Order: sequence, then structure tokens, then C-alpha cells
Amino acid sequence: MSRKIKILMLGSLFLNILLIGASIGHISHSLGRDHWGRKPRPEFTAQLPKDKEKLFFETMEKARLENKDIYRQIRETREKAITILTAPEFDEAAYQREVEKLHELRGQMKQRFANATIELAKQFNQTERKALAEYLRRPPPPPSGARFNSPPSEVSLPR
Repeated sequence: MSRKIKILMLGSLFLNILLIGASIGHISHSLGRDHWGRKPRPEFTAQLPKDKEKLFFETMEKARLENKDIYRQIRETREKAITILTAPEFDEAAYQREVEKLHELRGQMKQRFANATIELAKQFNQTERKALAEYLRRPPPPPSGARFNSPPSEVSLPR
């Protein structure tokens, strides 16, 4: 093969590895947090009557349980993608199928949480919906043991 093709192939392989690593890191850090399992902030629950607070917890727990099988499928699909990526011969088509499956599974999971939010919104009044919207808008607090102790703008990367 010519030198240019070799460089392009290596560059493509490097970028794919980087993409999978970022995707896996993002998924692993986001599972079990946010409205999928974190405890709501006290200022959010303080704005809800006790019956609506209970409804919120029950609805989100139901959505989380419905997604339990998808979580398992995502883990399995991720492992398949890693196996393909680390095989002696890289099968681009098989890898692409697994990545597409990951995207589809994540989409299903997000749709279930969106449906849960819709169910809550139908039963909340406008003030409660505003509180819910604000809760969903705010990013979750960083997990305990987060890698960076400083804001990203202050993190220096090796050159």
C-alpha cells in the first residue's frame, strides 16, 4: 500500500478508538446519575406537594426499572464493540453495527425517560412543571471521586 493510504488507515483507526473510548466513558459516567437515579435536589422536592413528590419518585423508578434490560444490552453491546476493536483483524462493518446498536439502545432509554417526564407533566400544574423543567435543565453535580478537581478551563492537558 502507498504511504498515504497507510497514514489514512492509521489515522482512521486512531480516531475510531478515541471515539469509542469517549463514548464508553460518557456512558459509564452517566449511568445511574441525573434523573435516572440521583436524589433530587432539596429545592426541587420542596416545591412539590408530598403526593406529587411520591409520584415523581415512583414514575422515575418505574422508568429506571423498565430500562434495566436496556442497561444490560448496552453493557453487552459495548463489550462486543471492544472485542471487535481489539481483534487481530478489525472488522469495520461489525464494529459499525455494534455502534449503531448502542445508539439505538440509548435512544430507547432516553425515550422511556421522556415518556416518564410526559406522564409527570400531565399530572403536574404549571408551577410544578416549571420546577420539573428547572430540575431537568440543571446539570447533575459531579460524582464523588470525579477525576478533575478544577473546572475544565483550568485543567491543563499534556502536549
